Amino acid sequence: MIAARMRAELSLKLQLSPGLTLFFCVPYFALQAMPVFDVRTLPLTLIDRAVGFTPAWVWVYQSVYLLIAGVPWLAVDRDTLLRYARGFVLLSTLGFGCFLFVPIAAPRPAEIPASGMFALLASYDGVSNAFPSLHCGLAAYTILLAAGMARGALTPRVRVAVIGVLGAWGLLACYATLATKQHYFVDIPAGVLLAWLSHRWAWRTAAPAAPRAAWRPPEVRRA
Repeated sequence: MIAARMRAELSLKLQLSPGLTLFFCVPYFALQAMPVFDVRTLPLTLIDRAVGFTPAWVWVYQSVYLLIAGVPWLAVDRDTLLRYARGFVLLSTLGFGCFLFVPIAAPRPAEIPASGMFALLASYDGVSNAFPSLHCGLAAYTILLAAGMARGALTPRVRVAVIGVLGAWGLLACYATLATKQHYFVDIPAGVLLAWLSHRWAWRTAAPAAPRAAWRPPEVRRA
């Protein structure tokens, strides 16, 4: 079933995956390398101070890329993929606007591990582009996509379980942004808000959900 879903609209998925990745990565890293305005810092909140620097959380932090890359491949129709792409572009563009005009540096400490996954992260991702957290925003946006796709495709009980697991994953990832000091606490709700707005905009004219189990893998339909 999963393999059949991944094959659906394969040509479009093969175009969107690298296309959206380039759309995100090029301006993201360009804004870090060539900031237009002075990079600022934010005062630490009580939550920022309470969550200590724990580099081991970098594994949870990095796991979000699996979520973001994997869920869209389970879409089975062109409309869902195009709406997802439009919302992705809006969310990223709004974030880039903040990075451009109000660049904020994350509270990453000066002394970090010299090797391992956190050292790898620090080697390619600088401390700027903190507000809002697009890491949390894209995770939330992807979970909203998953919730929409599950509606009409899964039984209510299974749907609740799937969204519960993804939601827990997202919450842990949000905590990881604090534990790795990649973000301030205020960055998280800002990123999630952008995700919700982008999702609402992308689906503002959505057609009513199809009845459950309306979609079948190609081999089942042929039978």
